[in-house]
Order: sequence, then C-alpha cells, then structure tokens
Amino acid sequence: MVESSSLICLSWNLAMLGRSQEAPPDWTQEHVEAAVRQLLLDWSPDVVLLQELPGLVPYVETHDMVRANPRSHSGNLATLVGNHLLDEDLTVAVVERCALLVTLVDRDVTIANVHLAPGGGSAGVRLAQLQAVLASAPTDHVLVLGDTNTRLAEEVALEAIGLAGPRPPEPTWDGRRNPFNGPSGEFVAYFTRALAAGDVTIADQRVLPGRIEADGRHFHLSDHFALEVQIRR
Repeated sequence: MVESSSLICLSWNLAMLGRSQEAPPDWTQEHVEAAVRQLLLDWSPDVVLLQELPGLVPYVETHDMVRANPRSHSGNLATLVGNHLLDEDLTVAVVERCALLVTLVDRDVTIANVHLAPGGGSAGVRLAQLQAVLASAPTDHVLVLGDTNTRLAEEVALEAIGLAGPRPPEPTWDGRRNPFNGPSGEFVAYFTRALAAGDVTIADQRVLPGRIEADGRHFHLSDHFALEVQIRR
C-alpha cells in the first residue's frame, strides 16, 4: 500500500459542452472544449471526474481517460487520471446509469464519479444509487465525488449509510452569479458534493467557477461550478 497518500480530485458537470447565454454569438462546442482543456491544465488535479458529456471527452495531454465512458441519466461520465498515476494498479467498475468507479489498488481507495438522479422528489432514488456505489466498490475506503443532485436535507440519510463530508465552502450551483441558462436557473444549491466512506479524509475543498473571457465577454463554461477536493487516505 502507498503510505500516507494524498490526492487532488476535481469534479465538473460540463452541461453537454453547451454554450452559455452570455458567450459570444459564434461560440461553439469546439471553443468550449478547448477552454475546458486549458482550465484543466491550469488547475492540474491528480484525478478529473467529468459528468454530462455529449459523447465527447476533452483531451488533456497530462491525463489519460480510464477505459469506460458510461451514460448517466443525462450525457456521459468520464474519469481522467494523471499520467503520474498510470503506473499504479487501477481497476474500473460501472454502476449502471449513475457512476463510474476507479480503484487505486495500492492506495486501497475507490473514487466514484457520480451523476445521480435529479429532482427534489428523487431523494430515495439517489440514496439507493449511492448504496449501489458502496456495494460495488472493491474497497471500504471510498470517495464519492460528482453531481449528486442532493439537497441539504438528505445529509442525515447519507450519514446513515456511511457517507459524510463537509459542505463545499460555497454553492456549486449559483444561477444568480452564473446566468448560463438564463432566468430559469436563478437559485443556489450544493449539487456537486464530496462524500467519504471508510478511512478517507476530505482535507480541503475549493469551488472553481470556470469563468473566462473571450471576445470582450466574461462568462462561465458550464451551469455547474467545478469542485476541487484534497483527500488523504
């Protein structure tokens, strides 16, 4: 086992690589992909967990995609692992329609990239999906990270199945600061979350809005903000 290991993991729902309503009129999916790639290079996490992809995975030369690209209820999931981790023993598993699990065997930790059921009335479905994730993990030490779509009232039920983690330091969805979808998205939420089970410690978290400038306009690359998490195992 790798002793006293630490990893930086970053999760981002990329909204099908769509165009913000504030982006330049000629902004295309190719522009979005290139801008996402540059931010991922700048942020340089060890592991990248992406949700809601349109069958297209941004190419980041410092990382390699694990060999699975499953669909969730909306778009595809993809996990990119830094090239410096490729010599480690990695295993991959899929929980249908909701999760992509990568286990770093030597570190005895599973990182679950999740995109759970949406909607305020789907708390029970999300709980069942997370139970399936834990049951599918080949280790007891699990980081669940991604677009959980959970509400704050669900935290008690999550703790009851062994998943807990501090709320991000600020909302990971903020339609007032980020009018990506126009007036329909004007609320705040903590949809993207990091939750840990077993001997995994969430040491630090940082919300990254993914806001750029192009052609004199400032806008966000997704309706979701990215969440960077440092974990220790």
